[in-house]
Amino acid sequence: MRLQLAVKLLVSGKDQREVRMDEATSALKGLIPGFFPAAMRERAERVLGVRERVRRESDSNVVLFRFDLLKPKECAALTQDILSLYEACIFDMSKEVKEIVRFNDE
Repeated sequence: MRLQLAVKLLVSGKDQREVRMDEATSALKGLIPGFFPAAMRERAERVLGVRERVRRESDSNVVLFRFDLLKPKECAALTQDILSLYEACIFDMSKEVKEIVRFNDE
């Protein structure tokens, strides 16, 4: 569900790209790479680690996530990584559903 929300936030187009990136990656907080299919764990690490890369603390101890510091190519890569993770998880779930259906048919 968090990954689905992240995708919705990314493609919404309501806010500036930096705001959508912040909201989308915020939706993924608490996830770990081990939650994803093995083939996608490296990509998951990149996505889940990007907030740490853009994190800045102000003098008043306010934490900001400066997605505006990412280059356009980095933003495009982050978006593609999130979409790819979502796609991989859907395919992974469909395999599990097929196995359950096959098991019940026997």
